[in-house]
Amino acid sequence: MAVETQLESPGLESPLRLDSRPQTPSTRQFPSNASIVLIGSRGAGKRTLGFIGATHLGRRLITEDHYFQEATGTTRGEFLRKYGNHEFYRRNVEVLKQMLDKHRSGCIIECGMGSLSNQAQRALREYSKTNPVIYVTRASHRIRSLLRLGEGEAARLETADSSHRSCSNLEYYNLYDPSCDGTGTETPPENGLGNVSSRLKNVKEDFSNFLDFLTGQGLLRNSLESPFSIAALPPELRSHTYALSLRLSSIPDLDLAELEAGADAVQLKIDTWSPGLQGIMAKQVANIRRRLGVPIIFHVEEYVFADSPMSILEKEAAYFELLECGLRLGVEYVVVDLKYSSDRVSHLVRCSGPTKVIGHHLHREENSWGWDDESRMIQYRRAKNLGCDMVRFVRATSKVRDNVTVRDFLAKIDSIPGHLPVIAYNLGDHGRPSLVANRIFTPVTHPIMQTTVSKSQIRQFLPTAAEAIQDLYQSGALDPLHFYHLGASVFYSLSPAMHTAAYRACGMNNDFQSLQVSSLGDILRLCQDPQFGGAAITQPYKVEILSHIAAKSYHAKAIGAINTLLPLRRLPNSGMLDGSIQSLLRQANQRSKSGPIVAYYGDNTDFIGILTCLRRNISPRNVVQPSRTTGLVIGAGGMARAAIYAMIQLGCRKVFLYNRTVEKAQEVAHHFNSWAAGLTIDGKIVRVLNSLDEAWPVDFRQPTIIVSCVPARSVGDQAPANFEMPMHWLGSPTGGVVVELAYLPLVTPLLKQIRRVREETHQAWVIVDGLEVLPEQAIAQFELMTGRRAPKRRMRLEVQQNYHRYDE
Repeated sequence: MAVETQLESPGLESPLRLDSRPQTPSTRQFPSNASIVLIGSRGAGKRTLGFIGATHLGRRLITEDHYFQEATGTTRGEFLRKYGNHEFYRRNVEVLKQMLDKHRSGCIIECGMGSLSNQAQRALREYSKTNPVIYVTRASHRIRSLLRLGEGEAARLETADSSHRSCSNLEYYNLYDPSCDGTGTETPPENGLGNVSSRLKNVKEDFSNFLDFLTGQGLLRNSLESPFSIAALPPELRSHTYALSLRLSSIPDLDLAELEAGADAVQLKIDTWSPGLQGIMAKQVANIRRRLGVPIIFHVEEYVFADSPMSILEKEAAYFELLECGLRLGVEYVVVDLKYSSDRVSHLVRCSGPTKVIGHHLHREENSWGWDDESRMIQYRRAKNLGCDMVRFVRATSKVRDNVTVRDFLAKIDSIPGHLPVIAYNLGDHGRPSLVANRIFTPVTHPIMQTTVSKSQIRQFLPTAAEAIQDLYQSGALDPLHFYHLGASVFYSLSPAMHTAAYRACGMNNDFQSLQVSSLGDILRLCQDPQFGGAAITQPYKVEILSHIAAKSYHAKAIGAINTLLPLRRLPNSGMLDGSIQSLLRQANQRSKSGPIVAYYGDNTDFIGILTCLRRNISPRNVVQPSRTTGLVIGAGGMARAAIYAMIQLGCRKVFLYNRTVEKAQEVAHHFNSWAAGLTIDGKIVRVLNSLDEAWPVDFRQPTIIVSCVPARSVGDQAPANFEMPMHWLGSPTGGVVVELAYLPLVTPLLKQIRRVREETHQAWVIVDGLEVLPEQAIAQFELMTGRRAPKRRMRLEVQQNYHRYDE
């Protein structure tokens, strides 16, 4: 028997037969610090996710098992044996209610299997009115394998577990993470990217991003820390964003990683319904998040019930049931067809929480009305009054002039103060100009999708993202810009190869070249060109250039060095350039336009490259613990500053610094100790080692994170460092990770030494060479410079394909 969904009209049963739904309507609007409850089956990973969430949000983790023992003075098993089933059941529910009631904010709460009882689920249902209650699911065969269950027992557990949907308001699919398979005891690979990697690294990133969206912290943090980052503005407020259309049924046939270039979001089209549909949707939402890392627009196709014998009212109920599934999964956007009743739509909006609702008008049949028809404005005003966050108008046409009238319609919308973001375009043989001109979530396809069937017959009219961007350059909406890699020794730079390949993949007409400069003045003269788009700054100018920067990111300020220089222009509609976050966001939204340069913005992506590689390669045995983990940085230049900052971001609170010039190392240590004074009891994070002969300090563990930031070849009149570690600094019994930032030569004296030590001592040292770090920082740099998502695989491939030109 189907259960009434929270979006269903009373008395109308949907024949869709989705699993049980929440019984109580939830707005999903919660205070940002509201405690988050995790419920679900044994083996779903609730406790692991709870630990990840508590660490990420800086909250207290409360587990039902531990709280029961605190409240009763005994474990669950002991209590059951002593008092019997009836008393255990009564006390268990009592403790759960107490746990929820006393921890309504600032916590992550993990519920055990006590949440399966009827009384406990009533309590959770009530709690879900004011707090997020997340039902954690996982592939059933993974749970069965993990718990070593027989088929019958697994089936009973799965049936019981599905009741958790009735007392939750959100759902999270815990996607399998291959990094879980490593035990941390394998032989380390010759270099990074092997199987000695940080355990659960994908799960950490997935769930942390989910919580950032749920709490609203992600957008706020990114806009404050780095206004030019892609994540600083939602896609609907950026200029010319694209949505890749994917049908749910086609995803198993695609390699999602190949779809990475160009799209700012994925429009997930629900094009089928069948038994187990909720689980299928949950899994594919999780897949898209992990493989593509972009927001999801949840769209239920109008033909999904075409072959169903359901009545019109039943189809309507089923349609809104599917949209409710999208809200539960915490997708960023849901599309609702505005042909349905106002009550239905407004109810959906009230239940949407952080998910934004796109009101949708689709006219497949060409008819007499045009974009200048007053009914379009009536439809827009209705969507706004219903509480939609955006409105989308799509019209089939065979008339070229409709591309002019749709532009006039958008101009009319733009003239309305405080107007909603509006998507509007034509579909048909002559509709492409309107698609290219559309500024928000233009639907696009991808070359590898041409072999799949388009049920809605829309894909034939869609450009790829690269084609749409190329058309913008041809129309003059975007300007070709010049980008550079500037430094004292850049002849071997791989940046031009990476960025040029990325421009090609994304359809951009920019160019990128490396130029050797002999002074800061050379840089400043070069960057006055109105067509200057940005520059990668390398040694020895990363610190020196700071005095010429008008605005810096939070990261650049903390590091005290920049590696990314961007122009701030005097442009129409850019407003006053006063250094505020809002003025910088406006500048970022026009970064693909040329014009007079009035100042510069500085950021740092070096730390991102180092941080990414450390997260990827730190073994489970050496997971960072603030009170125990020790890091070591070699050098005291801009890269060394970035390495220290990356370690701090990881949670390391004991960093040692060695440099041939002790005074320079002390200057860097003073900078970070002043900046991060509140992070440790004694106010010191960075300590200087004065000599290679110095014994490792007895009060600190041997380093398990080592980053070498000294050049392996001459820079200017400075001789190569040819650095090797003192053996008495390599005493970690669990090994660690060594990151060598130099990549010419690729095999440095330090890496030769670590390989030798590894062979002789059998310590598990993981080696990360400069070719692994380089593309990671360049990927972040590309996105800062262009405002487009980087084709990551393409850029990494360019490094591997072009390195041989400089190999010695």
